Amino acid sequence: MPVRLRKALTLIALLSVIGFAGSQIKRASAKATYTVLAGTDTPYGITVLAFAPQTIKVHRGDTITWQFLSYHNVRFASKPADLVVVGDIDGKQMPEINPVIAFPSMKSGDVYKADAGSGLPAGPESLTFSVVMDVEPGTYTYVCDLHTGMVGFISVVDDKTEIPSPADVAKESKTAMDDSVAAADKEFWNLIKASAPQAQGDSLPVMAGGATENAAILKFFPDVAQIQVGQSVTWTIPKGFDSHTINIPLPKDSGIPEPINLTFDSKKAPHVTISEALLPNLKSGDALPDNGVAQSGLLTSGQSFTVKFNKPGLYSYFCVLHPGQIGTVAVLPQQ
Repeated sequence: MPVRLRKALTLIALLSVIGFAGSQIKRASAKATYTVLAGTDTPYGITVLAFAPQTIKVHRGDTITWQFLSYHNVRFASKPADLVVVGDIDGKQMPEINPVIAFPSMKSGDVYKADAGSGLPAGPESLTFSVVMDVEPGTYTYVCDLHTGMVGFISVVDDKTEIPSPADVAKESKTAMDDSVAAADKEFWNLIKASAPQAQGDSLPVMAGGATENAAILKFFPDVAQIQVGQSVTWTIPKGFDSHTINIPLPKDSGIPEPINLTFDSKKAPHVTISEALLPNLKSGDALPDNGVAQSGLLTSGQSFTVKFNKPGLYSYFCVLHPGQIGTVAVLPQQ
């Protein structure tokens, strides 16, 4: 091979290497966008209460986008805020959703800010929320204020540290969600087999929902309970992240009332107030009133609520927080 040609080929090869290296450096320094899944739902009543991945590694300046596949928020704090507070609305004390939870304190696409959050999803335009992690390397914690224990971590590392690609993270997230749903499916069947449809004593126990390590099952077990006049039903919330209510009766048109309402005070400031359907109207253990209305109020992990039934009939009920969670109590005459 002539010397001149050999030199030319060597130069071309060298330029190719330099060009390739330059493109690699460019890709390494380019800022990436990562997606975190915020829960997910199934049509048959399973909701995953977890972020996937729970811990994500990014380089400084990368963007994280949360995709809300069920009802959650994102707030950059180490623990959730009180969900319900008493607000002053034109001189009237009213229970409302904590404003730091209800309303966004930063815009989607802003740079990370401690204690700031997305607010509650208010429509299709708020089903994603993005933050630019232009911060010093370190670990940053965020929570869903609606579900105690639902927490995520962001690890910001220096540019020299190799991290998974957005595509790798997306694959990991889908696998994690699929695994959570599969575990909840198994528990769903276990609860069906374990629930007793008839009372064995003075009270029939009903499990208000089910739970796995990071998912909730939004059903009553059993969903049709059979008792006799004078007996009671005791609903218990399983240990887990989710809350429930017991509301009797189910509206005739099956229209579940809204648990919260958006209102404005005289200064046009917004408030997310608690609806009447979320407030208790009797104590646990009381008999169902003559008007047939019983409301437990908000029940959290491990709490129970008992109602005594003194008249025969069919009594349908619902959880105001989860519109598809409906059950029936069949009260038979004394034999």
